[in-house]
Amino acid sequence: MVKRIQILVGMLFLASFIITGCESTRETTLERNKELVRRVIEEVWSQGNHEIIDELHSADIVRHFLPNNSETKGLAILRDRLRNHRMAFPDWTEEIKLIVAEGDFVVVHFTATGTNKGSFQGNPATGTQIQTNHTSIYRIVDAKIVEQWYLPDLLSLKQQLGHIPQSK
Repeated sequence: MVKRIQILVGMLFLASFIITGCESTRETTLERNKELVRRVIEEVWSQGNHEIIDELHSADIVRHFLPNNSETKGLAILRDRLRNHRMAFPDWTEEIKLIVAEGDFVVVHFTATGTNKGSFQGNPATGTQIQTNHTSIYRIVDAKIVEQWYLPDLLSLKQQLGHIPQSK
């Protein structure tokens, strides 16, 4: 009987160790995924550092642009988008307000600010300083972003730039 209790206690200890280890690994992966997204927001979009795009994204990344239900694929298009956006808003910065990770996904809500000093979506520069809210969902595989769903507040952005009238 004592031997069985010792075996049972040993098995419970081992199970606890395995479960704790798995939970620790899961938490580490979730934190690593959130850090990857933080780097994209802070280094790529806020600082315009296109040199690290390959390090952070899969070569065949798919980006879904939710306002018009379009998508782009690949790093070349991502680089072009970044370059064009930084030309339109050279001082563009993004501040994370909320970041949540679960499984392979990271959801981030952020506020973006910038001054329109170049052409944006076919409209000339206005010199206007803007502030908008955005949400993105990232899917991460093998420590690289493989997919993104992006929902910017284009209505507010276009209203602030004077491209469409303010609603009353």
